[in-house]
Amino acid sequence: MNRRRAASSARRKPARKKPLSQGKRAATSEVRKRPVRKNAATKKSAAKKAVRRTAVERKPRKKTARKAEASKRSQNRRRPTPKKPKEAKRSWRERWESARQGVGGWAVRYREGVRRGGRVLVALAGLAALAWVGQQTLLYAQSADAFAIREIDIEGNVQMEDIAVRRAAGLQLGSNIFEVSAENARNHLMQHPWVQDAKVVRRLPGRVRIEVVERKPVALVALDQLYLVSEEGAVFKRLGVDDPANLPVITGIASEQFYDDLDYRTEVLLGSMALLHDYEGAGLAKREPVSEIHFDGANGIELFVGADGMNVRLGNAQHRQKLRRFRQVLDRLEREKTRPSYVYLDNVRSPERVTVRLP
Repeated sequence: MNRRRAASSARRKPARKKPLSQGKRAATSEVRKRPVRKNAATKKSAAKKAVRRTAVERKPRKKTARKAEASKRSQNRRRPTPKKPKEAKRSWRERWESARQGVGGWAVRYREGVRRGGRVLVALAGLAALAWVGQQTLLYAQSADAFAIREIDIEGNVQMEDIAVRRAAGLQLGSNIFEVSAENARNHLMQHPWVQDAKVVRRLPGRVRIEVVERKPVALVALDQLYLVSEEGAVFKRLGVDDPANLPVITGIASEQFYDDLDYRTEVLLGSMALLHDYEGAGLAKREPVSEIHFDGANGIELFVGADGMNVRLGNAQHRQKLRRFRQVLDRLEREKTRPSYVYLDNVRSPERVTVRLP
């Protein structure tokens, strides 16, 4: 116990520092500044001072804001307008005179503009009146009985009947002529297989004229069925009940090749038309009418003519010369009062040679 006390008493307390002079204090403060510790009392006093300062500072601000609001309210208030002095009442004559003078002065000042505006207004009014009159006239024309179609003249139809032509054109008696379009009627007619060309003309008050150019059938072509062929070499219609059937029939044609191959179809049709034209040119069409044109492949063309179906072989070339020779043979045999059963003109080595078989 005594040792412990001796040890504690042996510890020495640090000596107090002497107070520094003012010069030394300034030097030490410049070298190092220590933060000053504040107690709770000093903190409370500082907070109270800050509250007092803010209260003191806010009071004049509130006063200035109130003054500004008051000044704004005073500015927004409606100021009293000074009353105008009452004018003396004028009579209606004075008012009329002043109004006339004002209008006259304005008219003199803007005279040219007034003239132009008046012209434009008059022109617009005239156009509007014309449009109204035209519309009323059109409505009257489309509904009046005086412009109903009462007569339809048709010319040029041989195979087609008049009623068929009217139906094809889409025309009907009693309908208004202004509702009929000549171009549309012609287009409808051109869709008919018999019509090659057409012309439609309207004639007021209620007449329509139709001119039709029909196709002329010169042959029949035997495919899956019989079809009519025009003189231009066009297949235009399937053979009907009322259609002409006493025509030459083109046979020996491959149907699939005819439909698919344009060159083959053109060669067959145009070759047949040329042969019929040469046959007529030789003077044989009425004497020995053709009943059949047969294509025999490599052997060429052969004809069946007359009432008894005489066989005439022409081969592949020089059909015009061979037809003339055939006519000479017929003339010679007619003088001898005989008729051949067949005539062969297809000798390739000697084209002038003709083989005839007599009954």
